Formats: sequence, C-alpha cells, structure tokens
Amino acid sequence: MSEAPVVASARSLKPLISEHRREGEVQAALASPVVEAAGKAGLFRLFAPKEVGGLEVTPSEAFRATVEISAADPAVSWYIVNSMPACMLAAALPETERNALFAEPDKNFGFSAVALAKATPVDGGYRLNGSWPVVTGCNDAKWCALAGIVMAGDSPRNSPLQQDRPDVRIFLVPTEQLEIAQTWQHAAAMRGTGSNQATATDVFVPEVLACSMGAAPLIDRPLYRHSPTLLTLPIFAAVAVGILQGAIEIASVEIAAKVSSVTGKALKDQTETQIAIADASAALRAIRAGSIEAFDAVWEGLQSGEGVSNAVKAEMYSSSFYAGDVARQMISLLYTKGTRAAFMQGHALERCMANIHAVVAAIDARRGFHHSAGAVMLGGEPLEAAF
Repeated sequence: MSEAPVVASARSLKPLISEHRREGEVQAALASPVVEAAGKAGLFRLFAPKEVGGLEVTPSEAFRATVEISAADPAVSWYIVNSMPACMLAAALPETERNALFAEPDKNFGFSAVALAKATPVDGGYRLNGSWPVVTGCNDAKWCALAGIVMAGDSPRNSPLQQDRPDVRIFLVPTEQLEIAQTWQHAAAMRGTGSNQATATDVFVPEVLACSMGAAPLIDRPLYRHSPTLLTLPIFAAVAVGILQGAIEIASVEIAAKVSSVTGKALKDQTETQIAIADASAALRAIRAGSIEAFDAVWEGLQSGEGVSNAVKAEMYSSSFYAGDVARQMISLLYTKGTRAAFMQGHALERCMANIHAVVAAIDARRGFHHSAGAVMLGGEPLEAAF
C-alpha cells in the first residue's frame, strides 16, 4: 500500500523539526521556520473543508501524520491537534465567515476547550470576558477558538440543544482582539507549544461565530457529521504514540553506544535493557495498530451515512485512552532502564518523559469518555452527553 501524501509530507519535515526542537524549548515557542513549513504542508488544516484549502484527509491518515510529527517534536503536533476544532467548526459557518477564518490558509489556530469565560448576549452576538491560561500557539495564530459559557443574568443559560446543560459554546475570535500574556516560559513540559495565556475583555463576537457543539453543519460531508470529539480525541492519542516512537528511536541509539559505569557491561547486552526495548517496541505496534483499526471503523460509519454506533465509539475512545496510558508506561520504562544521561535537563529522552505526562494529562480531561466506553461495553449507556 502506498503512503498517503500527508504522511509522506509529515515524514519529510522531521529533519527540519528535529533541527529546531531545542531552539523551541529554550524560547518556549516553536521556531518560525518550523511553523511556516508545517503550515505550507497543510498540517494545520488536515480536517478543514476543501472550500477553504483544507485537506480533508481520512482520520487514519491524520493519525499517521501526527505520529510522525510527534516523534520529532510533539510541540509541533500540539499545534496540529489544537487547530482541528476550528477547522471542523468551519463546516458550520456561512461562506463569508468561513473564508475570513482561512484568509491566511497556512496559519494554525489557538484553542481552549476550558469554558473559563462568560458570554453576555447582546444585539447581534455576545460580549466575551475571561481568561484562558493555556492557549497553544496563540502568538502565531490569527484566530483562536475559545470555550465560554453563555449567561442569563448571573447564571449560565441552558443549552438550546440540551436543556439540562449550560450553553457552552466555542467562540471564534481574532487573536488581535485578545491580550496575550507571555506565561509559557515557566513551563517544564511541551515548552515549544508557546501555550500562553489569552484574555478577552468585552470582546464582541457575532452570533454566527459563537458555535454550538453538535450543531448541524452547512457542509454535509463525513468529517463533519459528528461531534468533533470523536475525531480529535484519537489525534491527541496519536501524539502520545508518536512520543513513544521517538523515545524508542532515541533510546535505541543511546543504548547501542553506552557502557554501564557500574557493571562495565554494554547496555545493549544487559537483559533488563533488552526486555525494555522489546516491550516498548511491541507496545508501540499494538497501540498504533489498535487505534488505527478503531479509527477506520468510525470512518466507515461516517462515510456510510448510517452513523457510528455506541459500540464502535466505545472501541475508539477506549483505544485512545489506552494508547496514552501505555505510551506513558513504556517511556517511563525506557527512562529508568536506559542511560543515566537521560537524567540531565535537555536530554531528548528527558523531554519525552516530561512531554508524555503533559499529553496524557490533557487527555485525562476527557476521561469521562473512557468510563462511558466501559459502560457501553457492559451493556449500559454512555455517561458523556457528547459520546
């Protein structure tokens, strides 16, 4: 089977990304050549509609491309996955607003799913006030997609789609209307993401740019026929898979060249080290293949127009969380069974160790989908409304 163009493009960028990785970590922001190259390759619009220059790749192609990028530097793939919600929401926008969002088509999007802002209804839209402490790539983005709660007086308004839940929306806001505070230089993990704080002070957002999750899209194609979570959560898991792939590559090279100062024996000849590499490699193949298999089943349901059953969703969500958890375990194993050089700040394996914990922490914010997957497998109903 020939490799998808987007996966080949991602792989071709790895040398450039690796060259600038340390620079991004030192300055707590991706190097400009990396951002520009990833943008030109279309990696920030994998799920964007074709009408605005989007690639509309299949989910498994997006997964594979994200794995390759993450093996080189997960900070770059964090730009990719955080751009996906805005790209998918574009399918629900009228043509004028959709085109405005992609006036500069190679740009990434800032994103925060944490509804920390209050949106007050006014004539024609909302006044948005609040801060989001972590907004990846906001300094490079022209637009940010930010979650907020629509208020009715002093209390949250009920959602028009789910009356028992607050009206939480994603507000599409030009970055120039936000105050960006440079806070990410103090981060210990995923430093290259430049995930600084963004603040909105009485920012007007038109009704058309206040997007309700789950609203019917204007572009009716497979990528846009379900809540974005079904397609974006597995891509976050792909970042974890890629970090493990990169950690194995790093550990293999170092172990092959090192001699233990304690035993005087080559690390590559030590039984525990051999088992660690073998187990990590087997785990990588398992979680990568399992995630792609589940993703393909989801895609088949979306393409058919018949929808995706809860049973298929359960397999997808469970695969995503399992991938993150296993990747974290295997990287920890490589970190402890490999070379002592990894204990030094700035070492590539040390960065893998820090980054995988940050990525899994982000995935954990959706852990309710994991529980719901288990409930469905046991014959029950999902607890998450967006399942």
